[in-house]
Amino acid sequence: MVIFIQENHSFDAMFAGFPGADGVAHGSLCKDKPPDPNHSHAAALLPFGLAELAGDCHYTEAQIPNYWKVARAFTLCDNYFTEVRGPSVPNYFMLTSAQSPIIDAPSRPLTLDGPTMPDRLMEKGLTWKDYGGEFLVYRALRGRPEITTNQQQIIADAQAGKLPNVSWLISGFDISGHPPASLCAAENWMVRVLSAIMRGPQWGSTAVFLSWDDWGGFYDHVTPPVLEKWSDGTPFRLGQRVPCTVASPYAKPGYVSHRQYSHLSLLKFVETIFGLKPLNERDANAGDMLDCFDFAQARPAIELRERPCG
Repeated sequence: MVIFIQENHSFDAMFAGFPGADGVAHGSLCKDKPPDPNHSHAAALLPFGLAELAGDCHYTEAQIPNYWKVARAFTLCDNYFTEVRGPSVPNYFMLTSAQSPIIDAPSRPLTLDGPTMPDRLMEKGLTWKDYGGEFLVYRALRGRPEITTNQQQIIADAQAGKLPNVSWLISGFDISGHPPASLCAAENWMVRVLSAIMRGPQWGSTAVFLSWDDWGGFYDHVTPPVLEKWSDGTPFRLGQRVPCTVASPYAKPGYVSHRQYSHLSLLKFVETIFGLKPLNERDANAGDMLDCFDFAQARPAIELRERPCG
């Protein structure tokens, strides 16, 4: 399993008009390198998560054809939410340990203590890897060989059949699509990673969950449900809606899942597949993503090609 995270785009911004999905094409067309809208916790509390006009835009299939091709070939979730009503870092924490001591961008580097999902995996003798170094914030995991800051290593590992049971790939800024970086460059990074996995010897037993860490200040017409409040009474969980595509030989082809999921659903899927105990009540109560799969089938890989970026 690969948890593949890119950055800062809402569902409506990416998949407005996708057949069978709940997307609204609002505002103008987004640029490949758009301005970076306000995506703080305060911005997330505003109607449609929209604090600045720069976030009132959307892409078309012609602008991001490979993202749409993956969604058409496999499964797209249109009711998938970020975990925290705020920006990247607290959502990274949720994606790795189902906890976050912050709701907004931190003012200084943080050090956290467990438990984390890698702890649960190691308790069962299962393997994991962090392609990007996000787990360095956890004191107990520092110095472990499973943590690398060389994101390109995932391509070599996929080609060699050396992917672990669970991988985290939280994309670096220049290839994440985080404005004002190019979304075309981020899409090409997705093509390289997913193509390496699909052509590699482990494709037959792999699921890739491609999602976005937060909505980035872009318009989304769905108001997030409130599952938990912060100490000041404002919504803590959930955050704005983002895309999540599920690519696997066992992902339902051309399927749009309308079930409510969130970042913790990815941890819940890991726990369900490998028989792990939950980290806390948050992931214990999350949806498990299983409606995205049909394990009686085995679909082949698809062909993806990088495209020139203007």
